[in-house]
Amino acid sequence: MKELRFYISIVVLTLASSGFAQNLDDGSRTEVTLSDGTKVVLYRQYQKEESNVYYYLPVNMHLSVRDGKPEISFLEFNEDGNRGAILHLLLTWGLSEPEEREANDLINLRLKDTAVVAGPVFVDAAPVSFIITGKDSAISIMNRASGQHSPAPVIPGSKLAASFRFNAEDSDYMSGVIMDHEKTIDGEMQMIYTYRTMVRQGYLTRSEDHEWKLALSLDTIFNTLRE
Repeated sequence: MKELRFYISIVVLTLASSGFAQNLDDGSRTEVTLSDGTKVVLYRQYQKEESNVYYYLPVNMHLSVRDGKPEISFLEFNEDGNRGAILHLLLTWGLSEPEEREANDLINLRLKDTAVVAGPVFVDAAPVSFIITGKDSAISIMNRASGQHSPAPVIPGSKLAASFRFNAEDSDYMSGVIMDHEKTIDGEMQMIYTYRTMVRQGYLTRSEDHEWKLALSLDTIFNTLRE
């Protein structure tokens, strides 16, 4: 079963990168909760005869890790009296192999049948696929300091790069936020996607578009800088 799941996952990612359309049964949406509390939403593959192949929506948005370290930095600068700071980070999403196996076990337990979690749902990045939202003062500062960023990644393990360049006043504020270990921030970063399912209507079927959001709290991001 492990070898079959690995083979199907490779095929899924290859087809996703080639633009192959994926048919999902709208009425099959189900959710399982992993042992760490991660909620995984899955859809069954749509076909005339009921399929046992499932795909999961993007999940587990987090800072990318390289060589054991989160890929995030906050660097203050002072060049000839021109002070400021640059925040740079890389975001990604996806289930690890153990997490995907656990999701597979949970869906089998729920269905009392043999199902295969074959990888992620094919999604598209929304026209506006990355936003920062919330009520904290840091939100407006980050939004006006935001530079160019890449679109939300549509394949697990791929990365979104985001950079923020702060002027002197905003740099002092953000530095204070980072240094204050008691500070909490009411806000989050979101990656936004669209995907399509097939809806059964008697003998006919129609497609239906959906929006899907991933979120990562700014507290989580800034706590990483505080470590």
